[in-house]
Amino acid sequence: MLKVVPQSRSRKPKAFDGTMRFGIFWPGTRTLLPSERIASLNPDPLDLAIQLDFARACEHVGLDLVLLGDGYAPSSEEGTRFGFQDPGLHALTLAAPLIMATEHLGVISTLHSTFFHPAHIARFGANMDWLSGGRWGWNIVNGYRDYEASLFGFETLPDSATLYDACEEAVQIIQSLWDPSKRTEFSGVHYRCHGKMKGPYPAERPVFVCAAASERGRRFTAKHCEYMFASPTHLSDLPPIKEDLTRHASEAERVQPPEVLVVADLLIRNEPGEAKGMFESLMASIETNEAGQKWSGQIGRLRNEKKTPFKFPYFVGTASEVAEQLIEAKSNHTLTGVLFRLPVWSPQEVLRLGPVFEILEHEGVRVHPQTRDYSW
Repeated sequence: MLKVVPQSRSRKPKAFDGTMRFGIFWPGTRTLLPSERIASLNPDPLDLAIQLDFARACEHVGLDLVLLGDGYAPSSEEGTRFGFQDPGLHALTLAAPLIMATEHLGVISTLHSTFFHPAHIARFGANMDWLSGGRWGWNIVNGYRDYEASLFGFETLPDSATLYDACEEAVQIIQSLWDPSKRTEFSGVHYRCHGKMKGPYPAERPVFVCAAASERGRRFTAKHCEYMFASPTHLSDLPPIKEDLTRHASEAERVQPPEVLVVADLLIRNEPGEAKGMFESLMASIETNEAGQKWSGQIGRLRNEKKTPFKFPYFVGTASEVAEQLIEAKSNHTLTGVLFRLPVWSPQEVLRLGPVFEILEHEGVRVHPQTRDYSW
């Protein structure tokens, strides 16, 4: 039975305390990786019962947040054939039942600023904030795929810097519309907005996140966001990323730079060596056909790399081994948070994180979201 979060629940203020944050890149499609073999191991993403059980598992182990990624068009017919990125559940529609099935989990929806007018995003966000009691966040994406933009009438998208300039205006409008004390009067280069939006209004601004990789994108993220999702090839690349973000935050006169959550693969098994062998086999199954090549090219553009392998950081092993790996990464690479990507996904896979988090809490590097007196 779904449980609606009471609207009157007291809100917890956002705060950073130096402990680690953990989320999951939501499996809104059959497989997050271009592999027919991996796809065959995963359940049907259109089974709502599975989606709700997955959310409850995230709540049970004490994850801080989940990211609902989104896109509007499949990258290739080959990928569609075995469920890579298609079908894919809409990040706003899916957020509602997930919020109603949980009590503490942060739910972040991807909404493309280029494809939605700021007034739409403001209205969507205000209602999701009300529904969740302050647990909803916005993953700010401009859109970088021409084959998606064509659905909205774009022959080609503007360059990244122009898109971020437009997004700066969008954020100004959205935050103004969330202020019930005034009427919005905005005339910019990219948007116009005049009037007052009807309530509800967020009591506290929803969390903003961005997966910026470009210099312009990081300046935007450092100015506006609480979190940045990063996808470095190696964890050793993380300290320079955080230094860059800190510099941009200082330029924007922000005391606290955004927290960085690194996108990393996760596979946990009970026996030593079991997870490693399985993970290597799964990664070897990633296709080199059209689906794999297009996906690799997309990741390469995001990383500003000319040639990109299918490589992300990963945490693989038994629960105790994964906990040790995370603690070591925090110590050696300034890792403060992870957005786990589960190649093999199910509620049972999420529950394997329970013993990992117990170890991290015992070691004092993590606080359970249910027990702390501040939000995610």
